[in-house]
Amino acid sequence: MFKETEFVKEKIKYNYNELYDKHNCMHIAFNVNASFFMQMGVAIISVLENNPQKAFSFHVFVDTFNNEDAEKLKTIAEKYKQTITIYVMDMQPLQGFHIKVKRFSRVTYLRLLMPKVLQEIDKYLYMDADMICLSSLTDIEIFDLDRYAFAAVSDLPEAVEYRSNFLKLKNGKYFNDGLMWIDVKKWNEQQITEKCFEYQGADPSMFLGQTQDILNIVMDGNILFIDRKFNVMTEDTELKEAVIYHFFGRFKPWEMVLNKYDKLWRKYLTLSPWPDMPNELPPKKPQYYHDYKKIASINYSEQKYLKALNAFCWYSILKIRLKLGV
Repeated sequence: MFKETEFVKEKIKYNYNELYDKHNCMHIAFNVNASFFMQMGVAIISVLENNPQKAFSFHVFVDTFNNEDAEKLKTIAEKYKQTITIYVMDMQPLQGFHIKVKRFSRVTYLRLLMPKVLQEIDKYLYMDADMICLSSLTDIEIFDLDRYAFAAVSDLPEAVEYRSNFLKLKNGKYFNDGLMWIDVKKWNEQQITEKCFEYQGADPSMFLGQTQDILNIVMDGNILFIDRKFNVMTEDTELKEAVIYHFFGRFKPWEMVLNKYDKLWRKYLTLSPWPDMPNELPPKKPQYYHDYKKIASINYSEQKYLKALNAFCWYSILKIRLKLGV
């Protein structure tokens, strides 16, 4: 079941690093569906812009893709003289896993298969596509994982308490799987993929999320916890302290600009092959009504009362339109 040839349907490699050596570059992996290539491309650009002297090999695990986005990845690889490989995966082996949150797809479970595909490399960094890199990644590479299969950052305190209690974790710890520094050999020796697959077909009510809950149950705190600067999930962190910022909540920088991190994401977008987004407000469409409520709240807290009133009016209008289906 876990042989590469059984679930990798197609592999497309763009290699523009003339001195490419899989043992002398940093490997970074993503799992995305076709609609998330732009976000992932911005994440890749941010890594390359902040690590200009470093050799990278990016591994992109997908269920499907369109040729236009693949060409954009090729453009990035050529421009920065790096390597990007696309793995088109057979999703059938993942059909037994639950989907707890509607906005996610089973593509998220591809991260459980990556160590089976990437067995020829020693370590790699898994990143969610809704992240940007803000400084050098050298500090991640030097971590001594010791006996651990991977390193990750603890989730926010309120999430740790609630989720660890809900999942009945013995160690009372709970990590965010949006970023993981993975030792491929140790992962496979500990049969983490196999242990995760034991939860296929499990009652969805056992979980609050997808892979993150399953991995936390399987590992139950038996990972290396690293500094939160490698997976920053709060807006109040100073830019100079952050290595990687995670847009993990409801509000995304490709929809609107609310803070300094959103502005940085838009900056990296302008350096990518995808079109710029000059408008800092979300589209005035019913599905974005929550965004306008957030904008109203922020403007009100900053005493920008007219802007707050305008945003709240749009929140009301869009919410009504959503209910009416117009």
